[in-house]
Amino acid sequence: MRIDGFQNIPAVLQSYQSGPSSQNGSANNANGSAASVSLSSFAEILQNLQREAAQAGANRQGKVEQLAQQAQNGGLSVDLEKLATNLVNAQVVNTQG
Repeated sequence: MRIDGFQNIPAVLQSYQSGPSSQNGSANNANGSAASVSLSSFAEILQNLQREAAQAGANRQGKVEQLAQQAQNGGLSVDLEKLATNLVNAQVVNTQG
């Protein structure tokens, strides 16, 4: 199972590092509170990623239920050529023997 939202972690981290929090952290470094600023920024990023993962899981569950209902009703059709192409592109199927 692939979760696409986690591919953006470097971009999210970069945006937080260049934001106002990192400037405050460097100013507070002499006071010894830079670690708490860094920790709270990390906690905020982690919380946002967890929220996005939960939303993606809920969306995926809805799609699975919809497809299961279509399969039970006989309304699910599969484009075998598209399926085969996607399996080869995702390297699930090795075409080189």
